[in-house]
Amino acid sequence: MNKARQGTFFVNDVPHSVPFSVIDYKDEQRGYSFTTRWKDNYGIREDPSGNGVNGIVLHWDVCASARDCFRVLCQRGVSAHIMIDGDGSVYQILDLAKLAYHAKGWNQTSIGIMLQNPVDPPNNDRNRNITESREPGNNKLHPHLDFTDEQKEMIVKVCDVLCKIFPNLPKILPPLSDDGLITTAVLPKSERVGILANYNVQSGTLGPGDSLW
Repeated sequence: MNKARQGTFFVNDVPHSVPFSVIDYKDEQRGYSFTTRWKDNYGIREDPSGNGVNGIVLHWDVCASARDCFRVLCQRGVSAHIMIDGDGSVYQILDLAKLAYHAKGWNQTSIGIMLQNPVDPPNNDRNRNITESREPGNNKLHPHLDFTDEQKEMIVKVCDVLCKIFPNLPKILPPLSDDGLITTAVLPKSERVGILANYNVQSGTLGPGDSLW
């Protein structure tokens, strides 16, 4: 993991200092970037300044490493803004003002974050704990690999910084459902703000939620 104390997030190519290390897309030796060979994997926001951003979507990458995740994104013609590897390393792979193809129907106003996790217990890569989360819609529990402590600490730091960089991005989690737990439902568009799991914005998907909330 990069040991530097400070890193940089780029918004419209403007650097924003952050209190943790970031391996960004301008690092030609260590970084991953869509801006050279993979320009068809992302688009332009309706508000190119990025000021319209009001949400963060968290995704499982179901991959063995951040490197593998980036390769899969490129192959599938999709993208994200940030990857967090199993050791907590943070990669910015696309300018935060750009439109990433990560959550169909809700890309214009959101930032996509991929959390490295193979998910399936037989594919345990870091002696991860096995935990359970509720399936979207029916709330049936399903076992899966947990996120590492380093990832859990880092996602809090990353989301905190993003909520400070973007003035219209509230630092809130999804609302509670009738059972008193954070909802696993697809939310109405008007409620898709703050920090959400993929299943809160796109039907038919699983995603990080219970084991992070």
